[in-house]
Amino acid sequence: MAEKLEKATPESRSRLPIAFLAAIAVDLLIDGLLIGIGFAAGAKEGRLLTLALTVELLSLGLAVAVTLTDAGATRAKIIGVTTTLAMALLVGAAGGATLLVGLSPVALEIAFSFGLAALLFLVTEELLTEAHEVPETHWITSAFFAGFLLFLILGMAW
Repeated sequence: MAEKLEKATPESRSRLPIAFLAAIAVDLLIDGLLIGIGFAAGAKEGRLLTLALTVELLSLGLAVAVTLTDAGATRAKIIGVTTTLAMALLVGAAGGATLLVGLSPVALEIAFSFGLAALLFLVTEELLTEAHEVPETHWITSAFFAGFLLFLILGMAW
């Protein structure tokens, strides 16, 4: 979706991809909100969500850095932009933990369901579509199932 909003003109190559960064900021805000809701539901849920989203955010941070490098951004600007984006995650987490801690269990489940549905939509609509553009290898399939198994075991044991 962000690619559709950005124009591929030569003059826009020197500017920051604002639509891309705005989409990332919204995603990080929702991810932070999910972490906050997880901690409002319980410490175990919050820790597990934080761990799982940390793995995702590592690759997201690398993708942002590469995109900004391709746009001609300096190292200082890349660090500043990624730090600012990280603040969206912290704002979402703080908002979710403080504002939603007093919700009833049913309302907390509704809020949690909304956030998880947003993540599932992102995965099915964007990521899985892009993942099928490259040929699958045994390594990619094994890594997927190993990651799934790892978080399943962590969820049961932690």
